[in-house]
Order: sequence, then C-alpha cells, then structure tokens
Amino acid sequence: AAKLRDRGPVIVVLLVWFAMLSAALVLVAIYGSNVPSWDDWDMVPAVTGHQPVTFQWLWSQHNEHRVPVPRLAYLALMHLIALDFRVGMYFNVLATAALALAMVLTIWRVRGHSSYFDSFVPVVLLNWSQGPSFLWCWQVQFYASMLLAGVVLILVVRTRPRPKLSLGMTIGICLCLLPLCGANGVGLVPALALWLGYTAFLYWSTGTFAGRRDAVILGLFAGTAILLVSFYFIGYHRVPYHPSTHNPLVMLKTATQFLTMGFGPGVVGLSFIQRSPMRFWSIICAAVTGLFLLTSWMLLTIWRKQPDERPRAAGLLLFLAAMASLAVGLSMGRDGFEIRYVTLSVPALCAVYFVWSLYGAPRLQNAIRAILLATALIVLVPNTLWGLRYARDLRTHLAAFEADMAAGLSPYQLIHRHADYLHPHHLVILDYLPMLREGQVGAFRQLRDDPALREILLPLAPVESHAVEWNNGVASTSAADAWVTFALPDEVQTAAIRLRYTYSNSKGTEPYLAIYWKSSEQSDFVDPFYSKYSPTGDRANWKSGTWSRLGDEFSTVYVAVAQPVKSIRLRLRFEKGTIKIHDLTALAL
Repeated sequence: AAKLRDRGPVIVVLLVWFAMLSAALVLVAIYGSNVPSWDDWDMVPAVTGHQPVTFQWLWSQHNEHRVPVPRLAYLALMHLIALDFRVGMYFNVLATAALALAMVLTIWRVRGHSSYFDSFVPVVLLNWSQGPSFLWCWQVQFYASMLLAGVVLILVVRTRPRPKLSLGMTIGICLCLLPLCGANGVGLVPALALWLGYTAFLYWSTGTFAGRRDAVILGLFAGTAILLVSFYFIGYHRVPYHPSTHNPLVMLKTATQFLTMGFGPGVVGLSFIQRSPMRFWSIICAAVTGLFLLTSWMLLTIWRKQPDERPRAAGLLLFLAAMASLAVGLSMGRDGFEIRYVTLSVPALCAVYFVWSLYGAPRLQNAIRAILLATALIVLVPNTLWGLRYARDLRTHLAAFEADMAAGLSPYQLIHRHADYLHPHHLVILDYLPMLREGQVGAFRQLRDDPALREILLPLAPVESHAVEWNNGVASTSAADAWVTFALPDEVQTAAIRLRYTYSNSKGTEPYLAIYWKSSEQSDFVDPFYSKYSPTGDRANWKSGTWSRLGDEFSTVYVAVAQPVKSIRLRLRFEKGTIKIHDLTALAL
C-alpha cells in the first residue's frame, strides 16, 4: 500500500522533470544560433585551431576569472561533438537536467519516500528564466561551477553520520575543481573546505589508524582547495573600469537581490527593457532572506540537539554560507538582478529545499516546501515569458546577421549592423571572422572579404581639445574626462575607422577610450555615433586588442561606421594618462 501511495508522486515529479527538460531543449532547438556571442569570441582562435592550447592560456585571466576547466570543457564539446556553438547550449540544458534528476533521486533516497512537493527542483532549475544562460555557449563556465556545487550538495545530504571516504574524496575533488571555474567557483570554496576539514577532524577523533588515515586524505583535499584559491590571486589583475563598491549597505542589498534571483526575474517583476524590478521588490527580497535565516537557524538547532546529524547539518549550513560568500563577493561589483546570475543563485534554493525535506516538524516542513513550490509555479509564467522574449530578441538579431552574411554583405557592414549582439569590440569580430570561415562553421562559410579600402590618414593636428596637452602626436590628459578632435580635409564615405596608439598611466592599466565620429551635416558628436574600447575578455589581449595582434608594438582600435565622416573625436575617461597616436585612419570606400 505504501508503495502504491508513493507511485503517484514519483510519476508526477518525473513527468514534471521530463516536461521541463523538453521545454528547455525546445528553447535551444528553436532559438539557439550557431553564432558566437560576446565572450564566445575569445574562444574562436583556440576552437578553430589558430591559437595553441597551452597551460599559460588555460590559467590566464578572462576578465576576473581564471577558467581552465570551462575552457577545456568548451574545447572538448566543440572538437568531440561538433564545431557548433549550439553544442554548449545543449550541454548547459542536459547537465542541468541531470543535476535536477540526481537531486530528486537523492531526496527520495535520504527521506525514504517521494512527495509532490519535489517537483520544485526541476521547476526551479529548468525554467526558461535560464534562457540567457541556456542560449549562450560560453555559459559552460557558470554551469561548471553550478554543477560542482550541486554535486557537493547532493553528497553532503547523503552524509550521515559522517561521509564515507569515497564521498569525502569526491567532494574534495569538486572543491579542487571549483577555483578552476572562475571567481564564481572561488567564492564557494572557503566555507566548503571548512566543512571538509571538520569532517577530517571527526575521522581523526575516532583514534583508529583507518580514521586518521582518512582524516589526512580529506585534510589534504581541503588544503589543496584553499591553496588553489591562493594561487588564483597570484599575478591577478583587477579589471579596470568595472564597477566596484565596499559600501556595506549596497553590498547587502545586492547580495539579497542575487539570492532572490534564484527564483528567476519573475519573482521581482523584472522588466525586459529597463531591467528594473517592480515597486515592492525589497519586500520579496526580505522574505527570501528571512527564509535563508530561518533555514540556518534550523540547521544550528539540529547541530546542537542531534549529535548524529551534526556532519550533515554542518555541511548544509556551510553550503548556505558558501552561497552567501558568493553573494557577498558578487555584491562588490555586479548587479544583483543580472539575469545570468539565476544559474549561480539557484543552488541555494535547492539547499533550502533539501533542509526542509530532512528536518523540522512535519507541518512546518510541508508548509515551507509548499511555499517554495507555489512560488516557483506562480513565477513560472512570467519567467517563461521573460525567457521567451529574450530568446526571440536574440534569435531575431543573430538570424539577421546570418542572413546578411549569406546575402554577401562585407565584414565592415556586418559589424556595423550587428556588433551589439556579437561583441562590443569591433576589432575582435573583424580579426576572428576569417577564422570561423576557415573552420567551416555554419553560415560563416559564406563570409566574403571586405572590398579594397583606401587608407586616408587624418592630419594629427587637433581642431578641438579638452583637458589635453598636445605635443607632436602625444596627448597628455589633465582630467579624468578628456578629449581631442581631428578632422579630414574633405568628408569621406567611410567603412571604418582605425586607431593605432600606445598608452600609459600611473596605474599601468589600459585606457577607457571612446571614438566618436560625425559627418559635416551633424552639428555635434552624439552617442549613437560612437564606439568604446575598455579592457575586457582575455587578459592577454587587453593591450593588443585581439590574439592575432599580440606581436604588435602598438594597440589597435577598429570601428565599423559605414557612413560619411568629416570629424573624429577621441575621448579618454576615468584615468589621467598619456596616449601617443601612431596613426588615425579612415578606411574609405
């Protein structure tokens, strides 16, 4: 009779899991594009075989991240399955689905029975609010740390009274891999390594040879994970011009936003265009924070009153602490309502669900799990609509890019029209497009070369300047916002602008440089007609602009403009510095 009663929830939960998985796969099948986007472009030289895969490159920074594990996973997917950027998208979905199923099966195993409430796990993990990450191959990086964290959570839940050595070693391996997945992995390690150290202490306390041997093994794993975190910061370079704060109130607000976003953008009514939440978002964030605090209090109570449950309770508590650590680290320089962070935040909600599946009075358990499931179901519709709108917008623009490429538009025209959905630095697209053509990647097979362009050098004699001391091609800025304007003798129909320069400042960083242009009919420089360069992506390329130009003695900025140009303004922001202009060129038709 008990098995018959249990069969209903099992069937329902598995059907929900299958439905959510199917919907996520449909999202990728319909809206996924075989076109690199943003950070994907930094992988193009390695993926196409132009850039050698070395330890130096694997360990090098990508923005604030060191990502050897995601880079290797990315390359493996591309070379072992297909040279297609949708492969990573399918991996993101299937890996998340596997984690959701593993979590559900773990809940059933440790609790001893199934429940309709367990549908919460596949609903919260696989809904379309993950669309921005599902539809981006580069997000293998986020999913790598999410999967490792999820595996740790599952193994912690299976710990009673203390983990078997095999489970402990598996957790140790996950902890050692997390710092190799970027800053999003680093933030999780200290608290989880503390739990592994606590487990090692419990083994040591047995006084047996086997116990002390196992303690040493687990201690070595914990120590290695902490050591890798330390190595992460050796030679680390802060990304210039990224937002940063150490204001405790701002950090607290951002951290609570991040944890709340595990439910998806629908929970705070996040708008698609402005990315702004509804009016009473702070109440929702406070409620979610209160749930985390209540869960932590429950775990502390269990640890104090139930000695046999201490290893597992401590593990779950420190897992929540690890998620809080990640939230605090992110709060120093990121937007808590960034939609991509759903992927990083959702394991915290899964941990809360695990806790209330194991502990607490039955009525309280059922009430909280019902609230979690009800919330996930209520926001499922807005989350789905949000993800669908994002997917349609992305697919529309990338499909237009592919159509223009098939129609024979030149690279400068493609970049001018579509850079907003490809990469903010036009030079990256220009240099890597031919690599994709050589690699026979999708529509890039049809890529044409630019027509022959005339190089017209602008006279390096400023016609206007602000906060700049100009001397024989060298501009020294005396303010954190300075500019200098140059003019062509005659207006020219221009395909692109190319600037070659060297730059220095007291901090040794690369510049935040904006290039504005205008025709003779425009009265002033305006924002729609500008492009900016700031250090981003692979650290090794910050100075040169792309991997292809690493040997250059100067830096290059390229901007596709596709319009008549008479004047060009160079604007340096945020840092006082000195820029030597080697040449400023209009690439004319």
